[in-house]
Amino acid sequence: MQEVKNVEQSSRYGPPIERHPDGTLYQMSPSQQKQAAKLIKKHCCNCDKGNCILLDDGDGCVCPQRISYSVCCRWFRNAVLPAFPELEADIFKDVSLRRCVSCGARYVPGSNRSRYCPTCAAQRRRQKDRERKQKTRHTVRI
Repeated sequence: MQEVKNVEQSSRYGPPIERHPDGTLYQMSPSQQKQAAKLIKKHCCNCDKGNCILLDDGDGCVCPQRISYSVCCRWFRNAVLPAFPELEADIFKDVSLRRCVSCGARYVPGSNRSRYCPTCAAQRRRQKDRERKQKTRHTVRI
């Protein structure tokens, strides 16, 4: 019965933290850690005045992810970080960032064929649709 409880607790906050092949945690640069601390303060539902509610046992417990340069909090990794794909790609370096052909902004590509950031892709799609429909209307004979 005790083993089942441990398995439930280990998967309670999502999958385990990714590690390098040698078993070490991914490390953040000082600027990335500063960005992460701001995101935790603003977007993490478990951060209350700098204290982690998940680790609270009656005394205030400082959020370890806010003071650490390694990615050690599963909640931060699975709930907060995916909302900011540019920082996520910067930290994990698994996803390469590309530059938009139109505006030059950096973005995480959705596929190998993408050339535009999501904003410019929507504008480009509307422009192409408009041109195609105009061409169709121009060639239609009554």
